[in-house]
Amino acid sequence: MVIMFDIIDAMLKKVQEKRPFSQELMKTITQKFREDWTYHTNAIEGNTFTLQETAFFLREGLTIKGKTLREHLEIVNHAEAIEYLQDAIRQRDLTEGLIKEFHAILFQGVKSWAGAKPIVPGAYKTEDNHVLTLSGEIHHYVPAVQVPSEMEKLLTWYREKQGKFHPIELAAVFHHRIAAIHPFPDGNGRVSRICMNFILMKAGFPPAIIRNENRQEYYLALGEADKGNPQPFIQLVAEEVKRSLEIIVDGLGS
Repeated sequence: MVIMFDIIDAMLKKVQEKRPFSQELMKTITQKFREDWTYHTNAIEGNTFTLQETAFFLREGLTIKGKTLREHLEIVNHAEAIEYLQDAIRQRDLTEGLIKEFHAILFQGVKSWAGAKPIVPGAYKTEDNHVLTLSGEIHHYVPAVQVPSEMEKLLTWYREKQGKFHPIELAAVFHHRIAAIHPFPDGNGRVSRICMNFILMKAGFPPAIIRNENRQEYYLALGEADKGNPQPFIQLVAEEVKRSLEIIVDGLGS
């Protein structure tokens, strides 16, 4: 498997040489990533908004007929989490506190989740959780009692690998590791993707937007990483970073 770090780095360099972008272009690119990222990350989790409905709601602030309050909250909260991320990357690095803040923003106003159990925004799970994988197996996540120590280990690992891993590899592996811990009762996928993109964007890359149409490939690649083979997932993230760079290049007209 070939991971295209050299190609992506060269593309990023060409984009950076074009800076500063015009204010209008920067606004357009930022809006596109905000809408696409918000739509796809929520669609992966079952939100029924279309891309067009997501864009309309975020731009106009008008609710969509037939959609639940929770679905509307998922859209507006995720868009707010992106704005929070963009401010945070200027002066902060990834910490447990920041990860909890992302979760808290994502769950503002959300009273309960699928099992009708209360969810506390920004709080780690208090009960063990598991999932039925695409292969039909029951996959158990890290027990709730071990979450604080495992998250501390993860952040220590992250600090040690900064500058040693390519930012795309670091971001992808961090995503997998936090998803494998599954520290929250709900929202782990969205939090994992926000953390991944925080790492990428802090290093100067655009976000990797995992598309809903690649949902199966995404979960299969995470499953491979669970087995000790992270390469397919790193490759998938690299391809999405490249796609985002191509969007910027197209916007620049070069």
